[in-house]
Amino acid sequence: MTSLETNGRLRALRWTRRVLLAALAAVLTVLPALTGTAVAAPVGVASAQGAPAQGAAAAPTVVSLTFDDGNADQLGLLDTLEAHGLHGTFYIVTGAIGQPGYLTREGLARIAGAGDEIGGHTVLHPQLTGDDPAEVARQICDGRATLAQWGYHPVSFAYPYGVFDPAVEAAVRDCGYASARAAGGLGVAGPGCPNCRTAESVPPADPYAVRTAAQVTDSTTLADLEQSVVEAQSTGGGWVPFIFHHESCSVGCNGGDLSSTPALLDRFAAWLVGQQQQGRLVVRTVGQVVADPDGPIHSAPPSTRPDVANPTLTAGNATTPDCWQAGGYGTNTATYRRDPPAAGQSAAETITMTSWTDGDAVLLPRLDLGQCTAWTQPGLVVDAGASYRSTVPTQFAVYVRDGSGAWTYWTSSPWLDPSDTWRRASWTTPPTPPDTTGVAAGLIIGGVGTLSTTDYHVGPVVPPPPPAPLRTLPDLRQVLQVGGTGLVVLLIGSIIWLLRPRRRRRRGEPTDPGHGWGPPSTVDVPAPREGADPTGSNHVSRIDLKERALR
Repeated sequence: MTSLETNGRLRALRWTRRVLLAALAAVLTVLPALTGTAVAAPVGVASAQGAPAQGAAAAPTVVSLTFDDGNADQLGLLDTLEAHGLHGTFYIVTGAIGQPGYLTREGLARIAGAGDEIGGHTVLHPQLTGDDPAEVARQICDGRATLAQWGYHPVSFAYPYGVFDPAVEAAVRDCGYASARAAGGLGVAGPGCPNCRTAESVPPADPYAVRTAAQVTDSTTLADLEQSVVEAQSTGGGWVPFIFHHESCSVGCNGGDLSSTPALLDRFAAWLVGQQQQGRLVVRTVGQVVADPDGPIHSAPPSTRPDVANPTLTAGNATTPDCWQAGGYGTNTATYRRDPPAAGQSAAETITMTSWTDGDAVLLPRLDLGQCTAWTQPGLVVDAGASYRSTVPTQFAVYVRDGSGAWTYWTSSPWLDPSDTWRRASWTTPPTPPDTTGVAAGLIIGGVGTLSTTDYHVGPVVPPPPPAPLRTLPDLRQVLQVGGTGLVVLLIGSIIWLLRPRRRRRRGEPTDPGHGWGPPSTVDVPAPREGADPTGSNHVSRIDLKERALR
């Protein structure tokens, strides 16, 4: 077959393919009008305007079940998901893992082993819009890096309290997450939610501002959950994420506001499975919906703050100074009041305890990753100081932060006596434990009475650098590092030359500049004159001199 015949056949095949595609597009355009059904155009066929062909099928409804904070009671919610063959996304506060009321590392592994997604929720759950950029980066990036160290690959993030701004959104992106979930924004538009939509788009217009249905609380009903899905289905479909926190919780969960009953998720999961079997929706994790590639996992630069922030409590509101927080434990009732500066006195914090059974109350630096608390390292002692006046004994309570960002109580100082006037208290801790990266301390009140404090100092005692070593002659290893074997050979040769043996030359004996040692050469000695004494006419031996002296 000639090349002309081959080219002709190729042109004919191309022309035939164009005709068939045009005919297929025309059929797909006319068929819906004739049959009243919608037919989706195959891949590669588009309308004349360049958009997908008219009559394309509506987008399906996608539901995601998300669980925030890593609370210990979420293992009961996991059991419900497993019973119905569903999977969810669990957003983890890494600094809380292993703390009372939260998941252990084993519990977290069980969730991942069941096929559920592990996402990030910062290290310590702060409101990120109130922190400086360095602290925001540490909270987001370090939380993701810790999850990676534990064997997970988090690609989805959830904002603490659902609060964010463009700077925080950019930080999430910089830390490598592929998406970030807010809280709320979906529902029927009305006075309570004027800008609400019934569903998030798939993919979302902004993957770092994913909207959700209202958070599930103790007042949420099955009808509320179903209605959120039905509204999305009836308005063209889309994505409806839900947020769960606790199961049957009454303590430590906003008085039960963020809790749900075991039966609620069980009944909702059964309804979702039925809808999924009918082809009306699909249940997916967040990572399955937002399948964008994630960025590299990395930590943020650590803080090197040498002391607590706002030590004189100058900035703050009526109850708490900036960068400080109320703390304590046990059964007691305490109120906090920040007193502004007056008459040469710094601002102060007054804690009033009106009832006490056990435990204490304390003002602490905000337990963070370094914006408010001081840096330290294992083995350093810490200086804790404050001015106080108190009607009851007080003492320093000291907390330390480990490498994962988790804070725990460490130790306490000896008791300090009550004082009606301002008194300076100071105490030096023992060396800090292994894996310590930060420290915080405050004076506690552990009985009915009042305690006022100010002028804090909490920071590590860094030992002075060791004195510079005395300069000594370099040893052989140093010489080798600097100049190699050539310098060594030169040095050895110089020593040998200085220590060479020398023969004493007799007076009148000619020198031998061509030899450094050994017998003199006869080559350079001039021959005696003819008829002359071979020893030289001017030669006088030591014996001759002695004889002359005797004469």
